[in-house]
Amino acid sequence: MPDHLYLSFWVEGHSALSVPTAFKKVIEEFPFSRLRPEATLRVHALEFSEAPLLETVFEVIPDAEEVVNAAREFLHDDVAFQLDAFWELWQWDGDWSLKPSPVSIEVYGPEFASDLGEHIRFDLGVETLYLPPDDSGILRPLQSNIRSILHLEKDMEATFKVRKQSLWSEEGENFAERLEALLND
Repeated sequence: MPDHLYLSFWVEGHSALSVPTAFKKVIEEFPFSRLRPEATLRVHALEFSEAPLLETVFEVIPDAEEVVNAAREFLHDDVAFQLDAFWELWQWDGDWSLKPSPVSIEVYGPEFASDLGEHIRFDLGVETLYLPPDDSGILRPLQSNIRSILHLEKDMEATFKVRKQSLWSEEGENFAERLEALLND
């Protein structure tokens, strides 16, 4: 089973009080899918293994202010705001096509148990969406998917004072280094 790919950010001035503002900014900047515009908001306390304090389904991508207002009443040092939605990526299924791909956007309070201690994390889906399939012979769609990550990264850098960022897989590998090695083989 393929690992998931994550993009994590550590931002200046992060605190419990900044979580709603950061969450709103991320939602405003994110390129949500027009092919599948639904989303699910969850607010978790302490860690993701705990049942959500709030779970709300939106049939269309809601206004960022609407999402933040729904989550704001649960704001505390140890919460995470999570929005599960979709963005569009090229996918190989015997042929390349642009399809909705799941993404999870998470903004953590300073006391929430996150893997790396980051403040903002994007679960970008399975890493095979960004690695060349053995049998396609065409890399342009894959390059487009990677450009989507780079564009998201630049948007976050323009929106926040980013101290550190990391593109990594579940195994903890630096995905950028792995991709470079694959392309140089």
